[in-house]
Amino acid sequence: MRMYKKLFCISIIPVVVFFSQTNYSKADDAWQLDGDSAEMSDDEEIEQGKRVDEYIRHHFYLCDDAELIQAVNTIARKLIILSDRKTLPFTCTIIQSRSINAFSAPGGYIYVTYGLLAFAKSEDEVAGIIGHEIAHASLRHVSRLYHEVMENSHGSESDLDITLLLNNHLEEFEHEADSTGVFYAYKAGFNPNGLPDFLERHLDLMMSDRIFSLLNFSFSVKVNSRINLLRKYIPTLEKE
Repeated sequence: MRMYKKLFCISIIPVVVFFSQTNYSKADDAWQLDGDSAEMSDDEEIEQGKRVDEYIRHHFYLCDDAELIQAVNTIARKLIILSDRKTLPFTCTIIQSRSINAFSAPGGYIYVTYGLLAFAKSEDEVAGIIGHEIAHASLRHVSRLYHEVMENSHGSESDLDITLLLNNHLEEFEHEADSTGVFYAYKAGFNPNGLPDFLERHLDLMMSDRIFSLLNFSFSVKVNSRINLLRKYIPTLEKE
């Protein structure tokens, strides 16, 4: 299929990026939930996702290639059925951008760029990426992050403390989404090496293009850590 003739790389971004302008040390009204609990309910998570989706559709061009959309969603459906939260209204939207990226919003909203699909070499790589994003929803990462931020923002923690909290959790969540997403891909019949293969090629591309001259070196260390952990985890899948 032509979607795999060109495919490029990924820097997987949790949805928290969309709320990066929020002052986490003082929760504003937009982030307040009903009731006393700081946990996001499914309905609240879906509502937040709708807000992000409206923003995306208003500010970005979306792919209208019916064949490509069908191909991507066919892969997504095979993974969604394995999710622990398959009742969420999962959607997978392609953004018409040459950048190499994928991210997810609360409530099962998943986005991949055309550039990413053009860079990927196989359905296995695409499945690994989409599985990673589905895993963020399955593991309730947005809700868990919100709970942690709300819990700490009412204490005496400084902005720096909150920032460190976010960074630590984002790295933890990426590792969790990696292993869970690869598990979904494996159970759906895809080669689980798709995700680490993709991340490795993307990292090589970034380094060859000297992109890291503009980025913090720690980013490459974190990506390599993800790749190494996946390489160690994948052989255990066949033993389960």
